[in-house]
Amino acid sequence: MALNERPYWSKLLRTLRVQEGMTQRALAERLGVNQATISRWERGGEEPSLSRRRRIRDLLRNSRESAQDRLLKMRVQYSAWPTSLVRQGAVFIATSPSLAGEVGADGLDEGACIYGRFGAEADERMAQWERAGIFAGELAMTISLNRIMTPQGEVFFRGLDTPYNSSSGEIWCLCEIHRLTEEEYVEQEKQLGGVLVPISYDALH
Repeated sequence: MALNERPYWSKLLRTLRVQEGMTQRALAERLGVNQATISRWERGGEEPSLSRRRRIRDLLRNSRESAQDRLLKMRVQYSAWPTSLVRQGAVFIATSPSLAGEVGADGLDEGACIYGRFGAEADERMAQWERAGIFAGELAMTISLNRIMTPQGEVFFRGLDTPYNSSSGEIWCLCEIHRLTEEEYVEQEKQLGGVLVPISYDALH
């Protein structure tokens, strides 16, 4: 039987084994079955039970994320300073415990979007940042100054943002921020010559 003719679970198991570099015996141990069962499932002669299907999906989901991806998320989640990991569209993947306090806002959990949260100026600044090419692989880093509106009033901070190529091919951005006073914000804007400094890979040579 050709691979593209295999039943759904047969193809899924083969994909999982290839991604993980596992033998049928190794996969059987992970799923709590014997090697002959894996062989039958892969040939399409039998399908996994409902509970095994859930386990296969969980393994596949985790296998698509490399150890390096998981390490980066862990670094953010355990960071002692305000840090976040975001994907295109300014959607949070992970945040540090101190981030919410630094920007004066709650609800910055995985899946939350930055747009529409901190006012029109912050939205435009975020769009400018995305247009600069941080998620297109065109930049090595950006330095940005941000002014956002929160329920507690205006908050100013400086961001240092570096892209990361995830195992899925999607570019994520590691964002580290530092709170500023309004006076510091104005002074740093003068020093940087603007509110956004894109740094290309060419500039590093």
